[in-house]
Parts: sequence; structure tokens; C-alpha cells
Amino acid sequence: MYKKINPLFLLCETPLHAGSGDDLGMVDLPIQRERHTSFPKIEGSSLKGALREAFETKVNSKAFNNWDDDDVKIHRFFGYDDGSLKSGGEESPKRKLEAMFKDASEYSGCLAFTDARILLFPVKSMKGVFVWITCQQVLNKFASDLGIAGCTAFSKLNAAIAATKDLTNGGCLVSDISVCINKNVVLEEYAFAATAKNELKELATELADNIFSDNSLSYWCGLLKTNLVVLSDDDFRDFVNQSTEVITRTKINNETGTVQDGALFTEEYLPTDSVMYSLVMASKEYGKKATATDEDAMSFFSDNRPPIFQLGGNATIGKGLLRTYFLTTNH
Repeated sequence: MYKKINPLFLLCETPLHAGSGDDLGMVDLPIQRERHTSFPKIEGSSLKGALREAFETKVNSKAFNNWDDDDVKIHRFFGYDDGSLKSGGEESPKRKLEAMFKDASEYSGCLAFTDARILLFPVKSMKGVFVWITCQQVLNKFASDLGIAGCTAFSKLNAAIAATKDLTNGGCLVSDISVCINKNVVLEEYAFAATAKNELKELATELADNIFSDNSLSYWCGLLKTNLVVLSDDDFRDFVNQSTEVITRTKINNETGTVQDGALFTEEYLPTDSVMYSLVMASKEYGKKATATDEDAMSFFSDNRPPIFQLGGNATIGKGLLRTYFLTTNH
């Protein structure tokens, strides 16, 4: 049973391709999506694996001399796995680790991660360059997940959700009229009748102050306070399906200098500045050597959390860089 649950926010610093494999649609390599909503997501297993790799890169000692070493704690808290270590003599890292975890089945890990869900999606705007859009369904799910975590940092969320009850297709709520042109917000080539709501302005301020709290993100913090737009569920679904980045990739034949046969394909990316969130859950440790509590596991994650890590495909061309912000439940 997971007793400690905290939200983890993920900010896309570069386009992100968390792939779902081949597809029969227009895009050869689409991103992961929820089946019932088609909203973008990141599978919990993908997120956990990428974070674990970031933790291992940070520690990078491979000493495995003590049960309380940070590199051993990665196996204790994320789950036992020696698959990346080479076998060798009695003093090899793999042998040392095997000696500590004589019965690996007893150590399933203390940390769990839910699928990362989309919270704010960036869309080109005729006024203000771009805005972050969200919708009634996303905000309601966000409120539900915060309730599971016991997080009280967003006290204005329920009032903002209540303000959207009469929102219909073709209309929107804005946090500030600075993104409007003649009482409309123009996103891509579509105009939406806009209504400014103080409840949404207050929510935008809470989101900005919590998610972009780092001093280096002060510009983005100010931008979110004025550039938040709430659409209907249907309109939001259309944008997150039609306004992702779709890039055509190819390979050049070195001998002919032309496109190699069969090497032309399209790839989908979640755009830069997208904001997602996941729930990080911690339980106490189980096993013969178990000593750690759920607080220990959560503290280990919080203290060693990478400020930026890479997830998904095409890391060598700068894709998939995510900035993290971890919000504890005492907020």
C-alpha cells in the first residue's frame, strides 16, 4: 500500500517522442495516447525507466559495498535489477549486488509512478505568440489526482472548474484579455469567443508560482499567468491530436546523394513547453533486510531527483529533455 503520494511536474524543454510503435494512421511513429480520450500521455513504465537511468547516472559509483549506499538504494527503492552489470569475480559489482539481494523476489521496490498526463498544451496564438490550453476534463482529472496525493497547493482549482460549467464548443475562458483580439482568441486558424474569468486568473497564478517556481523560469512564470486558455473538451481533443509536431525523417544514401529507398518516415512529437504531471507513490520496504519507511523512499527520490533528464527517442538529436518539479504534499 502506497502511503506517501506526491505530484511530479514535467516540463518539455525540447520536443518529446514517447513512442507507441508503428501505426496504421497518417503518422508512422505516433506518440503514446490514452485510449479513451486520445490525450497525450507517457506510460508509467517509460517514466520510471528514464528516471531510474537518470538516478544511476547521477550516482555512477557502482561500489555496492554497503546496504545504505545510494547506488544500492536505487535497487531497493526502484526495484532490484542487475541486468546492466557484467559478471565477474567475487569482487565484481554484479556479484556484490547479488550477495546483498540473495532473494531478489523479496525486493519489488518502494517507488511507483502513474502515467504522466497532459496538463497544459502549447498552441500558436495570433496574440501573445502562443498560449497554454487545457480543458474541463483535464482540470477535473488533475483535481482528482491532487486529492489522491493530499496536495492542497492549488486552492483555486475547484473554483476555476466551477467557472467552466457553461463552456461550450467554440468558446473559451482566458486568464487575461491580453491574448484577445476583438473579444476572440485566435488559435492556429480558429477563433474562439473569449470570456475573462477572475477564477481562471487566480488558478493561472497558482499554476505558474508552483510549476515555474525556479528563478531561471521567471519569464515563463509571468507568461503562464496571462496566457492560460480553457477550451471545451472537444476543442481541446482536436488540438492535442492535430497540433502536435509531425516531422518527416529520411536517410541519404552516401553513394547516390539521394533519399535511400524505404527510409522516408514521419514522427510525432509532443511540442516544447508542454506541461505534464505524474504521481510518485512510495511504500515501506519489504524483505528480510527491510528498514526503510515510505518517508525514506520519498525523501530519497526528492533529494536525488534530476532537475533535467531525457526520456523517449532521438536523444542524440536533442529530443526528450524534461525539466522536473516535485511538489510535496505539505504544500
